[in-house]
Amino acid sequence: MVGGQGVIVAYAAQRGFTSQAAGIMLACVPGGMLMGDLLIGRFLQPAARTRMVAPLIAVLGLPLVLLAADPPMPVALGLMAVAGGGFAYSLGVQRDFLDAVPHEHRGQAFGLLTIGLMTLQGLGPVVFGALGHVTSIHTALTAAGAAAVTTAAAWQATKVREELSLRSRKPSTPTMFLRRRTTMSLALDPVAQDLLFREARTANSFTTSP
Repeated sequence: MVGGQGVIVAYAAQRGFTSQAAGIMLACVPGGMLMGDLLIGRFLQPAARTRMVAPLIAVLGLPLVLLAADPPMPVALGLMAVAGGGFAYSLGVQRDFLDAVPHEHRGQAFGLLTIGLMTLQGLGPVVFGALGHVTSIHTALTAAGAAAVTTAAAWQATKVREELSLRSRKPSTPTMFLRRRTTMSLALDPVAQDLLFREARTANSFTTSP
């Protein structure tokens, strides 16, 4: 998304928009970011925020792809605001990040995370600006949007693999239920207890006989 923002001024000029219009387009992004953080943070539980990471990352990129279709100015403003709302994906990433980092190293880890994000945000406009210079502004916007959508798909695929791996490591719910029910039945049924005791005594007599 940040890479796409880097070519918005050139995009607006190419579309014949005024410089004020380009500024308004850029201002729509933090406005959408504020609304997205407010809605996701206020109305979704932490587990739901985690599930929304991939869709929100895709929301960062899809509006950029649609901008390449040269929509009218009001629609373009709305698309920029929607794209800004996609930054709320960070609310769902925070829990995984905290779980992965030991408590005593979290301060250092957050510092490294901030540095990494700022570095990538600085490289994005350079890369997609150069792409727009070599090809076209519309191509750069489409590429920036496609990169965000690809990232969303990769994140979702990783989460699906992790979930399948966890499911394969633990017994299914019906199996656990049957085990608990069998244990409870044995604990409550004197006849079953007596039968098991006799079988155990018989087996012991065979093993101890000369």
